[in-house]
Amino acid sequence: MKLKAAINYIFSFRPQTSRRYAWVDYAKGIAIIFVLYRHVIYGLLYTGANINQLMMEANEMLYGFRMPLFFFLSGLFFASSVKKRGPRNLLISKINTLLYPYLLWCIIQVTLQILFTDYTNHKLTADNYIDILIHPRSMLQLWYLAALFNVSALYLFTSVVLKLHPAIQVALGLVMLGMKSYAGDISTISDVMIYYVYFALGHLSAPYFFSENVQQQLTSPWKALALVPVFLLVQYYCMSHQDMSIYLFSLLATLGGLLVIMIAFILAKYEKLKLLQVIGHYSLYIYLLHLGIIFLLRVAILKTGILTNIPVITVILVLAGLFGSIILYRFCMLVRLNFLFTGPFKERDTAKNAIGIS
Repeated sequence: MKLKAAINYIFSFRPQTSRRYAWVDYAKGIAIIFVLYRHVIYGLLYTGANINQLMMEANEMLYGFRMPLFFFLSGLFFASSVKKRGPRNLLISKINTLLYPYLLWCIIQVTLQILFTDYTNHKLTADNYIDILIHPRSMLQLWYLAALFNVSALYLFTSVVLKLHPAIQVALGLVMLGMKSYAGDISTISDVMIYYVYFALGHLSAPYFFSENVQQQLTSPWKALALVPVFLLVQYYCMSHQDMSIYLFSLLATLGGLLVIMIAFILAKYEKLKLLQVIGHYSLYIYLLHLGIIFLLRVAILKTGILTNIPVITVILVLAGLFGSIILYRFCMLVRLNFLFTGPFKERDTAKNAIGIS
C-alpha cells in the first residue's frame, strides 16, 4: 500500500456500515463514549484530581444502562447470526473475536502492570494471572469481553441444545439476576447472571425492532424528547436510592438503553453526527486499547502541568481514547498485526451449519 493510501486508511473517519444497521453503530458509539468518560473520571480521581460534583453526577447518570445496552444489542442479532453462520461457526467466531483477545490482552495487561507497578493505579502480582479466568472484573475494562463471550456461549447452548424459547430465556435471566449474590466474588459467573437477561431481551425483541412500524416509532424525535424528562427523573431516583431492588434497577437501566436506541435511530435516519457511527463500528477495539492511551496521556499532562483544568483534561482524554484507539487499531491492521485482535480458528462451510432460531 502506498504511503498516501496508508495515511488515508489510518486517519479516515468515514462510516463503513450500511445505512440499514447504522443505528446499531450509533448506539454503540454513544455507549462507548459513556464508558470512556467513566474510565477517565476514575483515572483522574486515583491520581488525586479534584472532580467537581456535576461531573461525578453525570457519570452516575450514565453508568447504569451503558453495559446492559451492549448485551441487548448483541442479543438483537443472535438469531440472524445463528441462521447465517450456524451454531458451530458462531461459537468459533465468538472465540476468535471475544475469548481469544480477552485472554491475550489480559496476559499483556497483567504483565505490563507487574513490570510498571510503580506507575499504575492497580498493583498486581503473578497471582493475578489466575484472576484472568476466575475474576475478570479485576482485569479492568477487559472483563466485558469475557462476560459477553460467556453469555453468548451459554445462550447458544440453551437455545440450540436445550431449545429454550426466548421468553423462557428471559425468565431464566431474571432468575439468575436474583441469584447473583450466590456467585460471590467469582465474576466469571456473576457477570453472566447479571447480563444474561439483557441478551435474552435483545433476542426476544429482535422481530419487533426490525419491523418497519416499530422503527418508524423509534425514529420519532418527539417521542424521544418526551422520554428525556422521564429518563432524568428515573436517574434522579436511582441516585437517591442506592439500595433499590436489582430488578427495579434493571428495569430503569432498560429505559435508559431505550432512550439511547431512539436517539441512535433518529441520528441514523437524518444522517447526523456520523462520527458516532464510526466510533460505534470500532467500539470493541476502543474497549481493548483505550486505557493504555488514556493512561500515557494523563501522566504526560499531569506531570508537565501544561493543563490544570479538569473538565478540559477530561474531554481531551476521552477524545484521545476514542480516536487514538481507532488509529492504533488501523495501524496494527496495516502492519499485519491482526493476531492481536482476532483468533486463528477457522470457520466451516456455512451451508452445512446454518439453522433457524426462533
